[in-house]
Amino acid sequence: MPTSNAAGESVLHFTVDPNYSGKNLPGWFLMNTYLQRHLGQAIHFQSHDGFDGCRAAVLANQYDLVYANPFDWVQYAQKLGFVPVAKPRNHFDEVYLCTSATTQIQEIADLPRRIRVASAHPATLIHMVGLFLLDKADVDRARLEFIFTGSYQGVLKAILQGRVDVGFLFDEVYACASGLIRDRLRIIDRSDDAFAFHAFCVGPRLLSQQERLTQVLCQMEQEAGGQMLLRDIGFSGFAPVTNDEVACLTMLADEYISGHEAIDLRATSSLAIDDSAFVVAREDPDSGTK
Repeated sequence: MPTSNAAGESVLHFTVDPNYSGKNLPGWFLMNTYLQRHLGQAIHFQSHDGFDGCRAAVLANQYDLVYANPFDWVQYAQKLGFVPVAKPRNHFDEVYLCTSATTQIQEIADLPRRIRVASAHPATLIHMVGLFLLDKADVDRARLEFIFTGSYQGVLKAILQGRVDVGFLFDEVYACASGLIRDRLRIIDRSDDAFAFHAFCVGPRLLSQQERLTQVLCQMEQEAGGQMLLRDIGFSGFAPVTNDEVACLTMLADEYISGHEAIDLRATSSLAIDDSAFVVAREDPDSGTK
């Protein structure tokens, strides 16, 4: 929510998906400065350590501008009236199913009867797509035992330490890892859907500057300072979000959260299914998680 600074100016508030602020916090402070200068508006940037804390703070109406993951920005749009305005250009959220290179697991069919799975958080698109990849390979969800690490770096650590058989790893985390780390991983499947993306979203108090913000973000690469900042935060540029893209991701999130998948699988599974396999699919709107 807007506050006032010492000069009496109204201050808006900005936060970023914890995966991004966690790996490049200085870059996002610089992005905040860049946006302040180009919008002529005082903006306070605040990072969060975990998905739950960040999501709860936004849903508590504490922010006016958010760079959010797909499932979160759908929630913010539906519950608070946020509008997604810009996304990374040619950059989508994909999932790698990874194991340790030291295991005998070469493909999904080699996974053990009881499968220990590392996932950052049950309420993320990465978790959902990871489950879909296993579903496509006819892996019964009753075989899955989850370890939720709270971050994608935690997933990476769990895989490398041999605490799990497979992990749902955000492709960007894999791409940004050192060659030494990647050599210790084996990718046994990956998504290639090119439909989901993080997005900058403006809240109701910033809607009057929606078009201006979209313009500023989408023209960053046209100036030297913007080009340097884009490199710092790991993007080539930003592009507007279309209504069709919003509708597509909203429909997917709604369908998944509705629990239809859980109902179908309970009816067809030959095994007793642990509730944790469907924690994403049963949203408690008052719990602060999705």
